[in-house]
Amino acid sequence: MLRVIIFCDTCNPQGIRYIEQKRSSQRGDVDGRRITDGRSWYEGSLKEALDLGWIERDGKHICPRCQERQG
Repeated sequence: MLRVIIFCDTCNPQGIRYIEQKRSSQRGDVDGRRITDGRSWYEGSLKEALDLGWIERDGKHICPRCQERQG
């Protein structure tokens, strides 16, 4: 099975993903956001990511938290 991982081009342009450093969803944090530096990714299809609030603009993917920061 092919795994699809979408990285935020704003907070995670290097495509860093460490599952063991993922924040707990019980704390209200976005799944895939790292504890140590806040870099974000989504493991799933682009459609699923878009349904969860990610956007794709000019071929770049932007997570919901970065959208909030950009205002």
